[in-house]
Amino acid sequence: MSYIALWSFNSLIYYMKLTSKISFTLGIRTLLLVLMLGFAMSFLQTYIDFKNREQEVDASIASIIDATKDSASNAVWKLDEDLAALAIKGLTYFDHFSSVTIVDEIGNVLAKSEQKQIEQNNKVLSFFGIENIQNDEVILSYTKGPINSALIKPLESGMMIVSINMHSALGDVYDRAIRTFVISLAGYVFISLTLVMLYHFSLAAPLMRLASRFERVNTSSITEQSISKLKGHESDEFSKIIDSANDLLGRIASGQILLTQRSQRFRLILDTAPAIIYSLDSNAKFVFANKATASFYGYSIFDLKGKSASEIIEPVDSALMEVLQDFLEGDARQTDKVVEAYDSHKMKCVMEMSFVKFHTYDGQSILVVGNDVTKRVEAEEKIENLAYCDSLTNLPNRNKVYERLNSQEIADADSQFHVAILADLDQFKRINDTLSHSVGDQLIIKLSQRLSKEFNGIGFIARLGADEFLCHSQQLSSSRTIANKTAEELAEKLRLCINREIDIGLHRYNLSASLGVVVFKPGFETADEILQYADTAMYESKKAGRNCATLFQDKMATDAAELLKLERDISSAIFNDEFFFVLQPLISSETMEVTSAEALIRWNRNDKIVPPDDFIPFLEESALIVDVGDKMLNKVCELLANLKERGLLADRFKVAVNISGKQLSEMSFIDKVTNILRKHQVSGHHLEFEITESVALDNMKDTIAKILELKKVGISFSLDDFGTGYSSLSHLKDLPVDKLKIDRSFINDINVDIQDENLVKSIIQLADNLGIVTVAEGVETKQQVNWLKENGSMLLQGYYFSRPILPDAFIAKYLELDSEVVDLTNS
Repeated sequence: MSYIALWSFNSLIYYMKLTSKISFTLGIRTLLLVLMLGFAMSFLQTYIDFKNREQEVDASIASIIDATKDSASNAVWKLDEDLAALAIKGLTYFDHFSSVTIVDEIGNVLAKSEQKQIEQNNKVLSFFGIENIQNDEVILSYTKGPINSALIKPLESGMMIVSINMHSALGDVYDRAIRTFVISLAGYVFISLTLVMLYHFSLAAPLMRLASRFERVNTSSITEQSISKLKGHESDEFSKIIDSANDLLGRIASGQILLTQRSQRFRLILDTAPAIIYSLDSNAKFVFANKATASFYGYSIFDLKGKSASEIIEPVDSALMEVLQDFLEGDARQTDKVVEAYDSHKMKCVMEMSFVKFHTYDGQSILVVGNDVTKRVEAEEKIENLAYCDSLTNLPNRNKVYERLNSQEIADADSQFHVAILADLDQFKRINDTLSHSVGDQLIIKLSQRLSKEFNGIGFIARLGADEFLCHSQQLSSSRTIANKTAEELAEKLRLCINREIDIGLHRYNLSASLGVVVFKPGFETADEILQYADTAMYESKKAGRNCATLFQDKMATDAAELLKLERDISSAIFNDEFFFVLQPLISSETMEVTSAEALIRWNRNDKIVPPDDFIPFLEESALIVDVGDKMLNKVCELLANLKERGLLADRFKVAVNISGKQLSEMSFIDKVTNILRKHQVSGHHLEFEITESVALDNMKDTIAKILELKKVGISFSLDDFGTGYSSLSHLKDLPVDKLKIDRSFINDINVDIQDENLVKSIIQLADNLGIVTVAEGVETKQQVNWLKENGSMLLQGYYFSRPILPDAFIAKYLELDSEVVDLTNS
């Protein structure tokens, strides 16, 4: 039994192998096609034979019936049964007549003959549309008279009923059809087997040999390979297939070489790239990793391949593993994130990572690219720190203050009043100039630390500039009155905190500050407006004597608006050339002659002279004074050039011009002055620059250097308002000035106040010892003139001699040769 099963199994395997061959498949298909075509042709031939035979049978039957018809008609006419039987007997000799019956005209049977039927029902006949038994009825008639007479009509006398067995009649056709089918089938099978063999040896066998040669091609080799041609098929289609295959192999080899080179370059690029680049499959296993990745996680490239990310990344960076897992399970195709990543030593760095999904043959994978941006982030943080923090104190700077005061979030979340307190250290420039900037920086740092500690949790402390601080406190109260009171208390606390002594080394220093206080609601004023209001209030504190706090009032805003209008008007005046100067003479106390003059600025606005006190204090604080001062210097040099051309410029005559601190601090000030002198072709010894003590002591080193440089072109310098500043005597010896102008406040009371008298004497004596010329300002009485003449040789200036007058009037009165000699002693 097992032998039969084994044989059956082997037969099944053989059959499966046989049926898989192309020759077998083609043979079966050919056989089926030939059979179908042969069957169709045989069927057609059989059909034609049947139809032809049917016609022959019909003709034969008709001929036989015609031969018997007369005797049958005679028998019916005579009603002779024997004669009828004799007529039928002749028909029964034919096998295909199944039955014959003769009846008279009333239906009586005269004779009947039946044969056993061979087959009552034949499907073949039915298929060709032929009935198995055909029944024919033949009318029997008799004619009286001459047979050929056309006028005699035959008389119907009966009927002969004939049943014909078509199966018997067409029997020979059946035999011929069967022989044809059998012979054709045998021929078709033989042809098919022949074709199978032909297919096998001509097609299948060469294909098998060709396939075996294709199988021997080494696909892993990148060297060019070729397939030899089949014997006997050197020039047919197989040859063309082999040529095409060899061409394809050549192109594949070239492509493999190129691909290998590209792969090597790609691998080299990836391995030398500083970025972390790796790929994970759908199971979060490493498919690829470059050297940077392997180094980052402390493995080699080959060790990483096939390892699970949870095994490599999870122990050192669980947060990144969660990000990878979420991306693998999510629907996003690509994600970019900045994450904090940890290496194998658990060192933190900032990574800019990209995650991209892509499809592979075994499912979905992800590509991860990470760039270490730690240094960039640190640099950005440093830049942001520089942008929003003061480099010296690390306090928030002006940019941070603007961001905070303009914050919409604070405005939306808070409806209570806030306070901004601006503190400007009093006379801090003096500390920088006298004690050095390093000491000043240490004081600022110490003060910043104290303010940060004292106001921690109370207010936001920022440094706006060199010696300016801001305290911002939130949520004072929803009541303006309470908020104002709280703001004043906070400002006083800030002032006292600044006033406390600061120890630096073995020395102690005291600071004071002028404070401007602004109470506001967030969202109603901009940062610019708040700081402007605080600045305005702070200047009110300075006017009040410094070291105090002033709460901003609406009137100050009005004053600030007026100052803004004044600034616009001054800008317009500069453009329209509305500024001019007048001259006030300086008189020698010995000869009582005019030796020089001071040029004083005036403003003609709409044909009205604006009082100097209405615009000069503002102009001295504004940057516009640089443009105005340049115009005045040009106009004075233009006057000197005109006097020189007219021969009225004495060699020792000078015109003094006031120079502001902003002018003197310009880097290009010296070049600007020399260019103006060169433009008007005027010598510098006809010019004198007046500077105040505060201007001289502001960056004293730079001031001295510029004075000495300008002295080289002949320009002299005078120190204006001497005695009203600070540390005048200690710095006077260092300043290379030529004149000292005693302020009018000391001259006014020299005849009535013994202290002023002694002070002026001391100044005159000091100037004389230093070889400096003294100028007394504000001389208005005869008694003042006499006292000054008795106490030294100097220059006198004041209303006693002349008010400031226009240059043309000054020239006509003091410089023209034909002018009358003016008795200044009796003026």
